Amino acid sequence: MGKWMDGYLEKLEAKRLKSQQGGGQDRQEVQHSLNKLTARERMELLFDKGAFDELGALTRDARPPLDGKKRPSPGDGVVMGGGQINGRNALAFCLDFTVMAGGLGNDGVWMLADLVKKAGERNVPLIGMLDSAGSRISVKDGYTGLNGLGRLFRYMSQYSGVSPRIMMVLGPCTGPLAALPVMGDFRIFNEESAFLWLGGAMESDEAGTAEFHMEKSGQCDFVVDSDEDAIDKAKELLAYMPQNCWEMPPFVDSGDDPERREEAILDVMPENVKFTYDVHEIIELIVDNGEFLEVQEEYATHLVTGFARIGGYPIGIVANNPDEMSGVFEIDSADKYDRFMNFLDCFNIPIITMVDSTAYVPGDKWERLGIIRHGAKNLHSYSHLTTQKITVVLRRSYGGSNIVMGCAQMHPDVVFGWPCGEFAPTGPESIVEAIFHKELAKAEEKGGKEKRQEYYDMLLATVRERFNIMHHSMDWTSYYMVEEAIDPRDTRAKIYRTIVATLDKQEELPEKKRFIKPA
Repeated sequence: MGKWMDGYLEKLEAKRLKSQQGGGQDRQEVQHSLNKLTARERMELLFDKGAFDELGALTRDARPPLDGKKRPSPGDGVVMGGGQINGRNALAFCLDFTVMAGGLGNDGVWMLADLVKKAGERNVPLIGMLDSAGSRISVKDGYTGLNGLGRLFRYMSQYSGVSPRIMMVLGPCTGPLAALPVMGDFRIFNEESAFLWLGGAMESDEAGTAEFHMEKSGQCDFVVDSDEDAIDKAKELLAYMPQNCWEMPPFVDSGDDPERREEAILDVMPENVKFTYDVHEIIELIVDNGEFLEVQEEYATHLVTGFARIGGYPIGIVANNPDEMSGVFEIDSADKYDRFMNFLDCFNIPIITMVDSTAYVPGDKWERLGIIRHGAKNLHSYSHLTTQKITVVLRRSYGGSNIVMGCAQMHPDVVFGWPCGEFAPTGPESIVEAIFHKELAKAEEKGGKEKRQEYYDMLLATVRERFNIMHHSMDWTSYYMVEEAIDPRDTRAKIYRTIVATLDKQEELPEKKRFIKPA
């Protein structure tokens, strides 16, 4: 080897060793005492063994701090690079809390911006791990971390939808940086250590925690117990997604017969429509091996969203859950639905809507909260879907929920209906009371409340029969229609066959510069 390289190689090795140490042994021990992994330990777990290639390891913070004390700053607090995750190319970054509490410096934020751009240009997934006290302050530039945030957020916005982005909040993430995980497609929070907060006073002990963002803000998709679990969840989630928006999601042979007929499904739904059931039971019976990865499990629980497979094909499921608030739509469930269906459409994942809802909630409270515009967003988004779309009407499909969950005139690929299903502008009970109130009053005058109830039950049964899918299916041109009423036990096979039949479908939208979503 030429001697001219000796000095350079020694310097390079010394720099690499410094980078491996992060903020130093003491800071690493503090990180472990908090039950958190170091940035490099997280990268080792995320990528296949020996497959991670680092970028930016020689970067350092050259700006003097406020107190004049020089501190280790390998990578300017950012560990990032690329490699393979379960054999698939991906890029990832992790903010290193051992380096000045993960404070984002000027060079670090530009490194992140460049990595986001690379992921978009390479058409590969981007994985982010956030563990940072916020932007770093220096004498020369003040908030150095702000000198580049604009570019980072611009790239996050412009490359949105090109390739999947999964963000993990594994420690604090505050100030302007708090927008970064929210701009990802999915957010995974470590229940023990995550804290996401823009700023200002906190009115409760749970503010900013994983529980807070899962149950209240809706800015969390998954809550896990540790860094290791977060990384495992990211890998599990990624397995349902394609590399980018130009590819189809990966097929996996699950070993579960796609034509499997599920007898137990007949035992889930109660005979009386007044009684509820948990839609999870139906989902688990029809998907491959009962495996369902639910998204935002504890947020707007009356609407269930998540990933599964049928016959090995990845699918996204959106299902009303009658066990919670009768499966109604309100502002939170509308937002949850809107974001999820747009992700599915972007990455060519079929959307299966399973309908059992009494429509959007009425009343002054909800009007003040903007229920109309939230519902209009759902209408707008579903109208723009070009991925495979399958609607299954389980029981009730009332009012506006019929439309946003993929009625025939919203152009799904097929609308199936269980024979007990009902279409109606509102609940049959309300219709009977509104139309026949005089007759009911007369019945009560003649025979008391017992006679009124008897007459009411007779009218209700008649109205229900008129609203039943079996009646509507007689009229192909009806607004309320299904293309086929099916035996519930065949639901899995019907969905599978439709997915296969529509793999090569082409659906085009009117040409335009961009759309404007309802406010």
